[in-house]
Amino acid sequence: MKNSTKSLLNLLYLCCAMSVVLFILTMFGRLLGAWLAWNMNENFPFSLDDFFVCLKLTWMGPPAGFIFWYFYYR
Repeated sequence: MKNSTKSLLNLLYLCCAMSVVLFILTMFGRLLGAWLAWNMNENFPFSLDDFFVCLKLTWMGPPAGFIFWYFYYR
């Protein structure tokens, strides 16, 4: 690794970017699923638990970012 500072900044960027992308995709998927299962006579079926599931899946961003960094930037 010739430029280790730049490489570590790439690692940090990739981990954060993957976390944000995973949050957006899981939130979209949960909202789409809730919308498709929605009975118009009842409340919208998206709850705070669904939001916490999206936040939990966001923690898969750092390992995914590390894998991209390891095989592409390193």
